Amino acid sequence: MARSFCIFLYHRDYSSGYVAKFVIEKDKMYTENANCPHGYGCLQLSNFTPYAKNPAISKVFREIGLADELGSGMRNTYKYTKMYSGGTPEFIESDMFRTVIPLDEVSVGVIGPTREQDREQDREQDRKRMVMALLQFCIVPRSRTEMQKFLGLTGRRNFLQKYIKPLLNQGKLQKTIPDKPTSKKQKYVSTKTFEHT
Repeated sequence: MARSFCIFLYHRDYSSGYVAKFVIEKDKMYTENANCPHGYGCLQLSNFTPYAKNPAISKVFREIGLADELGSGMRNTYKYTKMYSGGTPEFIESDMFRTVIPLDEVSVGVIGPTREQDREQDREQDRKRMVMALLQFCIVPRSRTEMQKFLGLTGRRNFLQKYIKPLLNQGKLQKTIPDKPTSKKQKYVSTKTFEHT
């Protein structure tokens, strides 16, 4: 990014008030800056002759390592554009110098989790917090109704499937009347295993 910014500084025509642009779109990114042209149209790597637009500024950036030798920017842009997007860059010279870099789907893809993955992760973390709170609450035996009320949840069947059954299977909860699983007096209590973990 620093090199891109430097290109604006040492390639632009300072007699123009045009503001340099660096725009990223879905299928391409491009730069535009004011220019004193030495020709018009698309520059081709095969017959390109580099020309220093602001030699004093270019020299400063070469000295501090933010610019390479004259003309290397165009060669490197061709090389890396081919590598990363398989496309061919365009360098268009006129009163406005424009560089267009084609992008493909891979180069503009989302890196890291998507919003949906973030939301799913948040829901999972909320559920884990609720489970921990529920197990603490059930250190004293509690009925299903008390447990649901404590968590502010409705839906008996859903609560049984998402909370009680998994915790029973993991050995973190146990029934107070195991011989009568459907008893109206059934309560659930956190296990000693949970209390020490």
